[in-house]
Amino acid sequence: MKSKPETKQFEPQKDPLAFIEGGDENRIEPPKTTQQTELSLKDKISKKTVGAKVFREQKVFRLPIDLINVLKREAYERSVEKGSRVTETELLEQALKKYFKI
Repeated sequence: MKSKPETKQFEPQKDPLAFIEGGDENRIEPPKTTQQTELSLKDKISKKTVGAKVFREQKVFRLPIDLINVLKREAYERSVEKGSRVTETELLEQALKKYFKI
């Protein structure tokens, strides 16, 4: 008679509910160096943060089809012209920032 197979290898190593409830266990914080702690407040403010991640929230809008077509076409044309991908989201961000003078 065969014995039951060992199934411990298939159990998740991390708690899946922790991910659903916030996922703090997967967050990695880089160690602080002495150089980072020595920067004064003025230096921190004046230093540009290149490539800093910006918190984004998803919004869903219903737009007229003609506006959607113009947006798609403009994104395509700029992508071809620039040689790298330009998204519709980027175009909307630029337009909204210009409109609201941000």
